[in-house]
Amino acid sequence: MPLIRPTGLRAGFRADVRDPASGLIHAGEQWVPESFLIEPHTHPVWEVYLQMHGVTRWVAGSETYLLQPGHLFAVPPELEHHLAGSSGNHHFYFAAIDLDPVVKRRGLAAWPPNVVHRENSGDLSDAFAHLVRELTTRYEHADEGLGLAVDHLVLAVTRALTRTARPQLAVHPAVRTVKRLLDHDFHERWTLEELAARVGLAPSYLAGLFTEQFGQPPHRYLTERRVERARQLLTTSDLPITAMAQTLGFSSSQHFARVFRQFTGTTPTAYRNQ
Repeated sequence: MPLIRPTGLRAGFRADVRDPASGLIHAGEQWVPESFLIEPHTHPVWEVYLQMHGVTRWVAGSETYLLQPGHLFAVPPELEHHLAGSSGNHHFYFAAIDLDPVVKRRGLAAWPPNVVHRENSGDLSDAFAHLVRELTTRYEHADEGLGLAVDHLVLAVTRALTRTARPQLAVHPAVRTVKRLLDHDFHERWTLEELAARVGLAPSYLAGLFTEQFGQPPHRYLTERRVERARQLLTTSDLPITAMAQTLGFSSSQHFARVFRQFTGTTPTAYRNQ
């Protein structure tokens, strides 16, 4: 399975898989410069995008869609789509999947035959990251791992289409909202005051509630989330360290290296080399 970097990317890859067992045709994660274009094209299967950073404008059929961070964009088979002109630097995941074997394997409902555009879908990043790890790492039982990763992604998108999840833990609604912001928008340089304003609480009260329910204050939780994502990127991407620091919301590469060492005992460069 070749991993290639299309001409013009800042970082990232595309994997041409064409695996009939899992249903995956191709997938990747890419950091794209402003001048990068994606020309009109079609696929015989569904193609799914998750916007991570930046803003892009896509055309699918006769409709235009504005994608912002956390937006899901899925195009049904044989529908022409393309990036509408050059955009600013942006970062996204993508995967082309034949749904038939997944639906049969897992008993999931088929997706509606229309373009899907959903906001607040940043939780899909975990499923995409799972798929990227399987594509970029040589694991034992690779075929089984790839199939499970594809199933995970299709299940996550299916759930995003229905939005029927109901929380089972008694978490304060404000704390749940803040946790979602830190999980999905960890690249933002959040302050406690900004988070508190989002949920209408006093900063000290929010910090106390969050610590009571998650065992640590919001800033510590945010830092751990960034370091966790850094581990993934250092293992699965060729994104330069300086660009990674910026992507993760650190003020500089030196700040990133210092925090990463505090949490892992090593530097980002050493971790990547390992």
